[in-house]
Order: sequence, then C-alpha cells, then structure tokens
Amino acid sequence: MPISFEGFCVGCAYDRPALAEIWGYKSWAAIAKGVVTPAGQPVIVLFITKEKQGTLPQYQDTFDGEVLRMEGEDGHGSDERLINADRNGDEVHLFYRDRHHAPFIYEGRVVLEEYQRLTGKPSRFVFRRWTHR
Repeated sequence: MPISFEGFCVGCAYDRPALAEIWGYKSWAAIAKGVVTPAGQPVIVLFITKEKQGTLPQYQDTFDGEVLRMEGEDGHGSDERLINADRNGDEVHLFYRDRHHAPFIYEGRVVLEEYQRLTGKPSRFVFRRWTHR
C-alpha cells in the first residue's frame, strides 16, 4: 500500500504504531528510522526527535516551526535521496517531536533549502516548511 498523506492534519499528533496501521505495514518497525524512504514511492518521511533517548545516536536536530535543521545518518544512507528529492519528484514530509516517546506532530511537507555533505560525520540539512505558491 503506498504511503499517502491524504486526510492528515498538520499540527495533529500521530505515533508510529498508528501510522504503520494507516499505511498498511505489519509492524511499526518498518518506519522506526528517522529517515524513511519507501522503495518505489515518491516520498521521504522524516521522523525527527529533538531530545533523543540516551542510548541512541545524539544527532543535533531542531525545528522552529518553519525551519528544520538536521543531521543525516552516520552511515549517510539517505543523503543522496534527500539531496535529490526535488529533482527526483520526491515529497518530503516531517513528523517532529520535542522528546522521545511522545507522539509526533505532523508538520506537513518540507523542502530542502541547503545542505552540507560531510564525510566522517553526519551531513547537515536545512529544510523549510513547504508553502504552495
């Protein structure tokens, strides 16, 4: 089942188990990463947590309601897909929360504004809330 955002409410809270059910996944483990890139679908889903659990990588991520500043993954697995999202026709959607274990707030679409590709440490990305013009 393709991931769709039809009927989603910007500013509404969702947790991963509910999203997994909405999108037809057997388990929320399929969307447990911070950057979810479903194969064959023109969508990238960001699950960003400002204050992470102590046992997880401590990426420096912030969202002020307009601008998301985030570090990519240590292994750079999603860097190219994020960098080329616009060119490839991928929509990037943001779910954000201030603290781990809280529900995510759906913030809607975001677009890449700038990036810094790094080696040896996570790349840096700046996204801005998408506004339809």
